[in-house]
Amino acid sequence: MERVRRNDLFFAHAKTMPSSADYQALTLLYQPLVGVSAFSLYLTLFGLLNRQTLVSEKYVHSDLESVLDVKLETLEEARRKLEAVGLVVTGFKSDCFAYELVLPMSAASFVNDGVLGQYLKAAVTEERYAKIIKMFKTTKVTKDGYVDITKSFDEMFPALPADGSEQEPDLARRVRSKSVKVRHSTFDFRLFAESIPAEFFDASQLTDSVRDKIDNLAYVYGLDELAMKDVWLKSVDKSAPVDFTRLATAARDAYKAVSRGNEAASETVEPIPDHPVESGDPAVYFAAVSPKELLAGMSGGKVAVADLRIVERLLNEIGLDKGVVNVMLAYVLKNNHGDMPSYEYFEKIGLSWIRNKIDSVAVAVDYVKHLNAEYEKKRDTGSSRRYGKSKEEKPDVKIDWLDEYMKSIQ
Repeated sequence: MERVRRNDLFFAHAKTMPSSADYQALTLLYQPLVGVSAFSLYLTLFGLLNRQTLVSEKYVHSDLESVLDVKLETLEEARRKLEAVGLVVTGFKSDCFAYELVLPMSAASFVNDGVLGQYLKAAVTEERYAKIIKMFKTTKVTKDGYVDITKSFDEMFPALPADGSEQEPDLARRVRSKSVKVRHSTFDFRLFAESIPAEFFDASQLTDSVRDKIDNLAYVYGLDELAMKDVWLKSVDKSAPVDFTRLATAARDAYKAVSRGNEAASETVEPIPDHPVESGDPAVYFAAVSPKELLAGMSGGKVAVADLRIVERLLNEIGLDKGVVNVMLAYVLKNNHGDMPSYEYFEKIGLSWIRNKIDSVAVAVDYVKHLNAEYEKKRDTGSSRRYGKSKEEKPDVKIDWLDEYMKSIQ
C-alpha cells in the first residue's frame, strides 16, 4: 500500500472511552516508549470521536497536520508506533483509513508483559522506573477477622409480581454474558442428530453454543431428544445460522402442546411426582431435581410457561448453574409465600449471587443457611426488645423454610 497522502480520508472509532486510570497508564507507561507525537496523536483521535456513537466523522490527514502542527511523515511514524504497542489497529479501503483505538493495558499487565515492561525499563533510568511503578502500587487491605455482612438484593427489596413484560431488543450493553456451559448433561446428542433427516441437518451447526442452548431448553421444558428433534425441524434452516430466538420459541410451543393435552389452551402441566431424596441432603436434591419438578411440587402441580421462561433466562442470560437456580427458586418462592416474582427480581438476586461466587449447589445451600442464621439473630434481637418495638418495624420473617421443605419432599 502507498504511503499516506495529505488528502487521504480517515475516521476513528473505539469500543469505549478511556478512564482516568487509562490516561495515567498512557502518560507514565506508554509515552516513554512511543514519544510525545504518538501520545498526542492517540489523544487527538479520541478527541474526534462522537461521545454517543464512538465513531468520528471523516477527515483528511492534512487536518491532523494542522491540529498537531507536525508533518505528515511524523504523523505516519507516530501511528506506526501506536500500532506496534497495540493502541491502534489500522484498516484501509478505497483511499480511506480506519483507525480503531484500543485501550491501554493495565499497569500490572504492562509491567509483567515481558516485552513492554522491559522496554520501559530500558527507556528510563532505574530510579525513574522505580518511581513510576510506585505510583501504580496499591495498598493491600487484610480482611482477617472480618465477616462479610453485605446485604443481598432480596433482603432489602420486596418481590414484585410477574407482569409478562417482554425484552427490548437491540439495546446497548457494556458487558455480554458468557456462553452457558451446561454441567452433567444427560441429553443424547447422537440420538438427537440421528433422528433428524439428513436433508434437514448439517452437523457443523452443532457448535458448543448451540449444544448448550439445546441442552438448556430440553432441561428447562422437559423435552427429550425426539421432542427436541421436532423443535429443530420447526425452527432451524440447514442453510442458515441457528436462530436461538426461534429455537427457544419452538421449544416453548412444544412444552405448551404437551401441557395442553386434550384440554383447551392451557399453559399448565399435570402434577409431577416428588423427586426422591434418599440421602436427605439438600445439595443432592437440588442438583438432581429439574426446575419443572421443583416448581410443580411448590405450586400444587401446575407450572406456567412464563415461570419456566424465567428459569430459561436465568440459565442463558445470567449464566447460573442449574442446581443453583433450583436453590434460588426454592428460596425465593418459600419466602414469597409461593408467589413467582418477575424475572427482574430473580436477575438482581442472580447477579448478587454471582458477585458472591455462589457457583455450586453446595455453596448455594450454605449461603441460604447463612441468610437463615442472620434472620434468626435479628429475630432473637427483636424479641429481646419486644416492648420497645415500634409500629413501623417489620414482622419477623419465617426462616426455617429449608428444613421444612426438605422434610416435605422425603
